[in-house]
Amino acid sequence: MVEMIQEYKKILVGVDGSRQAKRALDKAIAVAVRNEAQLIIVTVMSGGDYVGVGSNTRVGFGYVDQSVMDDVRQELTDAVDGYRKRAEDAGVKEVVTSVFYGHAKVDLARTLPKEFSADLIMLGSTGVNVVERMLMGSTASFVVANAVCDVLIVRTDVHNQAISLKHLPS
Repeated sequence: MVEMIQEYKKILVGVDGSRQAKRALDKAIAVAVRNEAQLIIVTVMSGGDYVGVGSNTRVGFGYVDQSVMDDVRQELTDAVDGYRKRAEDAGVKEVVTSVFYGHAKVDLARTLPKEFSADLIMLGSTGVNVVERMLMGSTASFVVANAVCDVLIVRTDVHNQAISLKHLPS
């Protein structure tokens, strides 16, 4: 019997600033180094993140000034640039970053993996609270059910130790 080893060459990791996403990024960096793969670090801006009610919204109800969106886009660009440097410092030879405007669930499951020809998507287990998950479902759950390629949901740290969410550093 021939032993087959799965290698991934284009790994897409979704980041949203959450602790779980940072853990997924750490693990994606390790997998990219081990597979000598391209690492694609993406974040998706969604209008719903900026208008509405709740602790996660930036504006509340009403018109979102373009300068607010520009500021957020710059913050996200700076964040993914920092993640790029972290990946390059760890030994990833090819890193691509993208700040994408759209719908995180659909874009992480379908649009972005197709655009970048990704063969693996890596995400943190969840970035939303229990109520949000009950009302709209988690992005990770949607991606697992609808992705166009393999998906790895990160539940452990880079040493495969269980992550205690209440003890995670920011």
